[in-house]
Amino acid sequence: MDEPDDSTERFTVTIGLHEDFIVARAAGELDYQTSSLLHRQVKDAWQVAQSAGLVLDLSSVTFCDSMGVGVLVLLLRQSREQQSNLVLSNLPPLLERLLTITGLRTAFQVAASVEEAIQAVQAPPQPEPPKATDSCD
Repeated sequence: MDEPDDSTERFTVTIGLHEDFIVARAAGELDYQTSSLLHRQVKDAWQVAQSAGLVLDLSSVTFCDSMGVGVLVLLLRQSREQQSNLVLSNLPPLLERLLTITGLRTAFQVAASVEEAIQAVQAPPQPEPPKATDSCD
């Protein structure tokens, strides 16, 4: 017999729509069972507020696995496609470490607080960093 899915009890996303940006607050375990919830909620908010910037408050994330990191990368790619800013705020130490050891930390705009992230998200979108090239000069 299958056990009931308790992912909604382990993870929540709260979305606030503002004039030119979205604030999403994630809480709980961001993993293979819950990452799709974060993606779906943010995608739905972006459909309502086209090309709005996104502040993603991660202060209450207690765990993150590779699927959680993957959804953050997916959101980053989508924000660039829409020419909007994505700013992560309040990175928990575990997530900061994951992004650093995977080499992804420099791909994201990160702010220490939601207030700083709101200021950053309202700035013009940052261009994608140049890709490294192998050169044998």
